Amino acid sequence: MMLQRISTILLLMVLGFAGTAIFGQVSTTTVVGTVTTAGGDVVPGATVVLTQTDTNFTRTVTTKEDGAFRAEFLPVGPYTMKVSAPGFKEFQREGIMLRILDTATLDAQLTIGEVNEVVNVTGDLPVVNTTNATLGRTIDNREVDNLPLVGRDVYQLLTLTPGVQLTTNVNNTGFPEQHTLINGSTDGTVGQISYYLDGGTNMTGLRNTGNILPNPDAIREFTVQTSNFSAQYGRSSAGFVSVITKSGTNQVHGSIFEFVRNTSLIATTHNGIPKSQTPYHRNQFGATLGGPVIKDKLFLFGSYGGLRQSTTSTLSALVPTAAQRNGDFSANLPTSGSTTTCRVVNANQFVLCKPDRSGPYTGNIIPLTDFDPVARNILNKYIPLPNPVGRSTDTVNTRTDPLKLGYITDEFLIKGDYQPFESHRITASYFHTAGNSQQNPSSTLVGWSTQNFNWRQQNANISDTWIISPSTVNQLWLGYTRQIAGRVNTPAISLGDLGSTFQIQGPKQLPQLAVANWFTLGQSISGPLAGANVYQLRDVISTTKGKHTLAAGGEVSLEKDMLQTLLNNYGVFSFTSTASARTGISLSDFYLGRPNTMNQDSTVYANANYWNYGVFVQDDWRLIPRLTLNLGLRYDVQTAPTDSLRRQSNFRPGMQSIVVPSAPTGLLFPGDPGVPDTGAYTPYNHVSPRLGFAWDALGNGKTVIRGAAGLFFGTIGGNEWQYSSNNQPYAIRQQYNKVVSLANPYATDTAEFPGGVSPYPYTFDPKSPRFTRPAGLVVMDPNYKWPYNYQINFGIQQQIGRSTSLSMSYVASLSRKLPLFFDHNYPVYNAAAPSANTTSNVDNRRPLQPGGSASSPTLKSVYIVESGQTSNYNGLQVTLDQRMTKNISLRSFYTWSKTLWSAYMANNTLQNPLEDFNYPQLERQRADSDQRHVSVTSILWKPDYFGRYNRFTRNALNGWSVSAIVTLQTGAPFNITTGSDTNADGNTTDRPNVIAGKIARVVDNGGSRVAMMNQWFDTTAFCAFTPGATNGASTCRGAGEAGQDGTFRYNSLDGPGVRNVDASLLRDVGLYERVKLQLRVEVTNVFNLTNLGQPNGTMSNANFGKIVGSSSYFPNRRIQLGARLLF
Repeated sequence: MMLQRISTILLLMVLGFAGTAIFGQVSTTTVVGTVTTAGGDVVPGATVVLTQTDTNFTRTVTTKEDGAFRAEFLPVGPYTMKVSAPGFKEFQREGIMLRILDTATLDAQLTIGEVNEVVNVTGDLPVVNTTNATLGRTIDNREVDNLPLVGRDVYQLLTLTPGVQLTTNVNNTGFPEQHTLINGSTDGTVGQISYYLDGGTNMTGLRNTGNILPNPDAIREFTVQTSNFSAQYGRSSAGFVSVITKSGTNQVHGSIFEFVRNTSLIATTHNGIPKSQTPYHRNQFGATLGGPVIKDKLFLFGSYGGLRQSTTSTLSALVPTAAQRNGDFSANLPTSGSTTTCRVVNANQFVLCKPDRSGPYTGNIIPLTDFDPVARNILNKYIPLPNPVGRSTDTVNTRTDPLKLGYITDEFLIKGDYQPFESHRITASYFHTAGNSQQNPSSTLVGWSTQNFNWRQQNANISDTWIISPSTVNQLWLGYTRQIAGRVNTPAISLGDLGSTFQIQGPKQLPQLAVANWFTLGQSISGPLAGANVYQLRDVISTTKGKHTLAAGGEVSLEKDMLQTLLNNYGVFSFTSTASARTGISLSDFYLGRPNTMNQDSTVYANANYWNYGVFVQDDWRLIPRLTLNLGLRYDVQTAPTDSLRRQSNFRPGMQSIVVPSAPTGLLFPGDPGVPDTGAYTPYNHVSPRLGFAWDALGNGKTVIRGAAGLFFGTIGGNEWQYSSNNQPYAIRQQYNKVVSLANPYATDTAEFPGGVSPYPYTFDPKSPRFTRPAGLVVMDPNYKWPYNYQINFGIQQQIGRSTSLSMSYVASLSRKLPLFFDHNYPVYNAAAPSANTTSNVDNRRPLQPGGSASSPTLKSVYIVESGQTSNYNGLQVTLDQRMTKNISLRSFYTWSKTLWSAYMANNTLQNPLEDFNYPQLERQRADSDQRHVSVTSILWKPDYFGRYNRFTRNALNGWSVSAIVTLQTGAPFNITTGSDTNADGNTTDRPNVIAGKIARVVDNGGSRVAMMNQWFDTTAFCAFTPGATNGASTCRGAGEAGQDGTFRYNSLDGPGVRNVDASLLRDVGLYERVKLQLRVEVTNVFNLTNLGQPNGTMSNANFGKIVGSSSYFPNRRIQLGARLLF
């Protein structure tokens, strides 16, 4: 009842504000200023008229007693300003460009005279921010249009902002996702970055990553705010990205465009692989059109964009010869030694053994009658014969084929702006994109299976800006975001269609068959549906009272997440025979249908619905003309997601469930005492104070000292709440080790399959749940806390000349209550008897075994999703910004920073194990995102200096545009592991020990790239602990009771740095009046510098310490050719 009352009160508060404020002015801008006389006296009661020249939209405000004025919620674009007062000449200022989320200072100085006399001033905004301490950057339309953008993804330009890193833009879940880090933030699940499009959410809480954007021709500009943003903005704890699209104007305008990339425009890689081996074709095309429907009243803008891409890769595997396909391996008999004893000499010489190990096959020939009929069908239908031996790398078993995969997207945007009255401006936009991509699910042979990713995204937003009075403005916003996607594996054939009794749950799809050292017939987890619907209502009202600009508002949104995942229900079969098991060769094991393991999952259908509420108040207090304080207070509630099927669970040792009495002791469910239906309780204490200041130190608007500190709460991703539903008893995810037939896998062992009956399909029923013991559990901590972030910055900004500014800031971002899977049933290491600790008896050494024993365990790992991790970012950020002067603009930054975290938090997942859960302090070290030194510079040059020359010279030398983005950064840290389970906990991600007297270090190779690749770090400095070594006897002793844990600290070494220059060359050719043709060449890595990838850090790998590839983020040179018809 208490929670219901609180929720009701919150909802009433929000509705009282008429909506939400998490976005406030996310797509608009603000103007402030002071009107004075030539003698410095303020002019109260002056009329200030701001006019957007593209549409003749006007806003009129009046100066206060102190001569100050403020205009909120202005649409971005070019403006003029007129200021008038009795007894003074009219002041006019032209050439003003207002950008998204700017708080622009436009002061006016009036001179005595008649009102009909005019004083004209021309110039853009001041280069120094004197109004707040928010850090970030706006990428305007000139930069979007002219900077190199190979691939035409505007998200790439986010890296022009200090503190911003792009981890990747991936398509691994059926939907393209943008992953971004700001000031050391973690990625994905904890909702530290928010993304907006035309003021509405452009993301969902399912994975907390950015959604697709329209093509660059449809985008006007975007901003990214990275530190101490206003209390108007919530949901994200680290920063946000807001993108606005173009609008219609009084003048018809638009573009038709096409961009091309193909194999011939890709440079040879560092290892000299010919380009022709990987055919690549990419075409991006489309058009935009905007203009007036009713002049000065109603405007429309529309856009279409399409993408068609095909890539061809080469798959290679070993396949049986014609004789081997019939079981004849006589050619593989050893050339010396016994041929009547089961043995394996090497991959090409062996004596096959009968699967019961009773003796060898006569003549090394397997009778066709011994073949598993399903394996025989697969062999005949899907396994081709080897290629004719031609290349030096071919063998008699080599099969190589090209694999062509496609990628298709289509998008359209429609946007309207309507001003029915002077006091109201309505803006509505709708964006729709859909696409399909094909991927190879790890097959090494063509023709087995293809994974098809299908997605659709819709964004609809409508807003009304209401000018209540010259000093009071209200903005109401309604929004809807839909993201839906699916992964479908084709062809729709299952093992059952090949003669097996294997029972698939869900749509038909082929299994995954991995035959070690030969071939893999791959498959990937699929799901017909994953996505979300987000409904938003928000509002903010702003008013100016004396020296205070007050804003207040609220928000309410409902998100409905959907996830239907088939998991590995198709079956995963692994054939990894050894010389002493089964036939001795994995291929012949496959012939007989005898895998060493079979994995099969049941399907998962998980939904999560949750509400977001937020209210705020913000006061920008101009304490004195030179000092502004930014005071904010925000209150947020994100309800814990609810699932109509209540598929959540908690764990409390010693407590038996009454809802599911057959559950292992400790595993509890909604309905049990103290177990919330949502898995965790909703917190109601998210109060976020924020304080900032901006001080015009010298009073001339050229030197500003500013600082800020604030508390920012994040959200929880839907994936976190669905881990329980992916595990017992809601889903079966089981490995079977005694299968001896592909034709009838369930009739092989009564212990694994009682009665020889398939356990699939499986649907959870609390009256008859199914548990496989020992059971591995993943549950929520009922007292789980939402993550939050302390943001601090302090710095100085100095104007240099008329158009350049230099800023230096200390920036801190301190994240708390970050999530982590923590194993509360971690195996005990027996230091007194080290030889008793083995990988095979991990479950026997786990401490929690309710109803079981060490010899008969009931529980495996018990992962509880907790919130006790931290992350700290501290950095110096230096920025140089020169606006367009003499046709050149330059923006550059340098950061020196350090990011630490208390445990490894992977990209959008929490399931990476610690080295030792008994010693979590061993994990505190540099984060993956920690790059100490980063410098990025963007330059734009338009050499139009020849206007006074003859027509031929003007046409030849004017109309060019040259731009570049220069990136320099030190290497990212990397980890070193043994590649084996040295501490006998069942995980092979253990770190090594640093040998006494040596240090972990990068080798000085004198700048030789070849030497760097051959040995990046000193591989002789490490050793792996030997499991079972007695106390003190090991020559490689580390941490832990018996020295079983590695002493090498996570991410202690750095990989190679980056040097990269992207550039573009544009040429505008006038065709007719306002019509021109723009020809473009855009290039990544112009000088084709080799940026090496990370070294191999696995001791058991033959390439340990070596670098075998180049950076995936900064690859070899790629050229994009384009043409745009502009009007």
